[in-house]
Amino acid sequence: MSQSNQELPSISELEKAYDDISRIHSDHLIQHGVKLPEKSSYKWIWLAMLHHFSPDCVHKDEISNAVRRTFPDAAADQQVRHLKRDGWNIVGSRGFHRLDNPFQPSPEYVNERSRRQGRLSADDFDDIKRTFANRCATCGARESEPDPRYGIDKVVLQQGHQDPDKPSDSQNNIIPQCQFCNRAYKRDFTFDSKGRVRAVADIGPVTRARKQVRRKIWELLQDEFSD
Repeated sequence: MSQSNQELPSISELEKAYDDISRIHSDHLIQHGVKLPEKSSYKWIWLAMLHHFSPDCVHKDEISNAVRRTFPDAAADQQVRHLKRDGWNIVGSRGFHRLDNPFQPSPEYVNERSRRQGRLSADDFDDIKRTFANRCATCGARESEPDPRYGIDKVVLQQGHQDPDKPSDSQNNIIPQCQFCNRAYKRDFTFDSKGRVRAVADIGPVTRARKQVRRKIWELLQDEFSD
């Protein structure tokens, strides 16, 4: 694999690369559950660097230098391979990484997501929907009627997960959610049996929080894991 040995791209070049990969994500990857990094996290620079230099490989030290230019307090050793956890098709070895075919999610991610997103039978899910009066457990929109927030699109109830990390083919872990709530909450939260948000399930909401909120979380976790 060829390797990049160019100077770091400018901030505007990285933003252009990020905008381009955002369009690719919207057109080809969002339906697979692939997560697009928010600009409040280091990951957007990881992805922008890989896309900017594609199809060449980029060493993680180059990416770390780009990150620390924008986030001076960032660690010197950025773990770029973690983008694979979000579904991006990252390949490479010995510190070099490449974004391989940005139009398709990582095969490993697809396999893992399929394993986790088992589905109840239609009859079982119909039984669950009836216990919720055929309404979205989270927002209350009624199935097959126009959504009260959007007006035109009719509500389709989908199998939402109370806890995305627990078996998804169990009736005890399924709540009906409209397509809008299911899409908006993704895997970011756990829900109680009434469809109300109970806890954070992934780091996405934390990275999108205001700085003072992130600081409070950091202080809390420092106390908890200080030992």
